[in-house]
Amino acid sequence: MTEPHPLITAYLDNALSEAEYEELLAWLKAHPDHLRAFVEANVFEQQVRSAVVGEVRRESAGAFVQDEESRRRNPGRDTAGGLMDRFVWPWRSWAMAGAGVLVAGAMIIWWMGQGAGLRPTIASTQGEVQILRDGQRIPANTGEPIRPGERIRTGPNASAELRLADGTSIRMDGSTDVGFLPGKAARQVQVKTGMVRCDVAKQPPGQPLVFQTPHADLTVLGTAFDLLAAPVESRARVHQGRVHWADGGPGVEVAAGEACTADSQGIQAWQPVCNLDFRTLKAVPPQLETVFCNEESLLTARRRIVPAPNGIRLEDGGLRFATLPHAFGEHGLAVTRWTEPVGGDVAIEVELSAAAKVDGDSTPPADPASERNPNWSLQIAVDGDSFDGYRVVFAAPKYPNGIEVDSIHPVEWMLLARDPRPMPEAGDHTLRVEKRRSQLRVWVDRELRIDTALSYPLAPDRKRTFALSEYGAGPLIRSLRVWRGGRD
Repeated sequence: MTEPHPLITAYLDNALSEAEYEELLAWLKAHPDHLRAFVEANVFEQQVRSAVVGEVRRESAGAFVQDEESRRRNPGRDTAGGLMDRFVWPWRSWAMAGAGVLVAGAMIIWWMGQGAGLRPTIASTQGEVQILRDGQRIPANTGEPIRPGERIRTGPNASAELRLADGTSIRMDGSTDVGFLPGKAARQVQVKTGMVRCDVAKQPPGQPLVFQTPHADLTVLGTAFDLLAAPVESRARVHQGRVHWADGGPGVEVAAGEACTADSQGIQAWQPVCNLDFRTLKAVPPQLETVFCNEESLLTARRRIVPAPNGIRLEDGGLRFATLPHAFGEHGLAVTRWTEPVGGDVAIEVELSAAAKVDGDSTPPADPASERNPNWSLQIAVDGDSFDGYRVVFAAPKYPNGIEVDSIHPVEWMLLARDPRPMPEAGDHTLRVEKRRSQLRVWVDRELRIDTALSYPLAPDRKRTFALSEYGAGPLIRSLRVWRGGRD
């Protein structure tokens, strides 16, 4: 028979120091078979004690039963007393002397067995961060462990970082709700709502970490990704490694650079088209061409669209459209469009910095059109360019400074949807336009602003691409990320 590990023997003898106890826990974690046997042994010990007591109380105590006179003199004493003193005393002695160690050890062993060592703790907090514990909301403190069944919630402008025992980092953005499920689901992290940015350590074979959202589950073995859970959809963007994204069916594999969304329509994989950080680029990519159409011919059959390489410029911090009258001598629409077709299903994210005036900008004041949107305005076109596709106009002047979805195909302006709530002004913002089949969703800083079905017909012979355009005062565009619809 294999000799037990010396630390287990010392544990049973209640002879473990604190350091040795930690060493035993680490050893058990690294040897799952021994961990299971250890837990089963503790359960078996409890069963043996119960069985012995029951057997003795059922009569045949034999030589251990006291005489009838003794029983009459001590009516409250069980006839098993002698047996229990002789048989159970070694266990009782150990249990009494090591009660604290046993209780703490049992809790940690249970957490190790059920949670496979997740043991999340709060690494840092900023702003209002709370733990939902036993129905109460309590302030979260750095270094505090999170138990199965508890939830962590961040306020609107708060953030927190959680660390698992294996080094996995889960960074929570504002207005995010994360929980760790108990029992059989203990290797699941539940993202109820909000955004998490995860760097997952390599997981043990056969024990993946699962991030559960309201729409699908993300299974990882070791990777870095962003995950958003919102009422209408959940989406993930993978930075390193691969993940498996499923909603009860076979699901899809999502690799680095790819993205995926899940909603009531099912799962949509997104393949990368471009990931441009204009803050680091030395030149505009050749796939981006800029053209200009003057205001006089814009809504006529005789549109005068001309090349305009000077319509955009790279500067410190990003890409900016030129001030139109200064660059072209007249008002109009400047369009930077992708020259290659990408299809009708597309997801576009633009990160920008918006301000009424950028320090050090030597260009003349904006043209009179910008008086209607004094801070900034930007258009994102999908399923075509800004002349023949669907346009999403951010800071649309008519509403005022809200969002509109329109089209100027073939020559008239056609309003398709609108959100009159004003756009945020100065600061950094992320705009997202996502078209999947006929459904169009528009997001501003994780807030869904428009969710509509498109039925307005476009020209069948158009190039199905995307574009950015500007008609007044443009913001500083920091980055542009685009994905085309991939496999369903």
